[in-house]
Amino acid sequence: MNTVQVDEQSYGKLAKWLHWGMALMLIVLVSVGTYMTGLDKADPSRLQIMGVHKSFGVIFMQLAILRLIWSRINRSPSLPEVLSGWERALSRIVTASLYILMLVIPFSGFAMTNFAGFPVSLFGLVELPQLFDKNIEMAGLAKQAHWILVYTLMAAIFMHVAGALKHRFLDAPEADVLPRMVPLKPRV
Repeated sequence: MNTVQVDEQSYGKLAKWLHWGMALMLIVLVSVGTYMTGLDKADPSRLQIMGVHKSFGVIFMQLAILRLIWSRINRSPSLPEVLSGWERALSRIVTASLYILMLVIPFSGFAMTNFAGFPVSLFGLVELPQLFDKNIEMAGLAKQAHWILVYTLMAAIFMHVAGALKHRFLDAPEADVLPRMVPLKPRV
């Protein structure tokens, strides 16, 4: 299979690797973010972990932008005809929600950092432009938004995975959408 999608039944290699790479990266970001917030504020490793979390958050946001652009350039395969109207609508809503959340969550983290009075640095090598002036009240709101958005993303991911598994194991074989996104084809 080529890098671009060449048949309407499957995604291309780039889309698949972005999908699974970002899924893995997201699991790590949420795990590290949860661990980091549980550390004592005096723990010296907290700031280092936070810096790495923010750096990978910036990279994740850039990958989300790339993925969004790629999805506009390279059309997604059509949903199976056997899916009902409500399943098609729900699939579009969940997919749109995932794209929006993959963009706004890193942005809310970036805003939270700026509002707290700090720049965001990429692994301590490149300091990114400060978009917002220090505002502690806004930092608190951005922090709340960040967590709410992460939980919303977890719910959307749950729906995404549950839908794929439903189509795989409970519906007719023609409804199975999972093979379209599997990176490697099984050997026959």
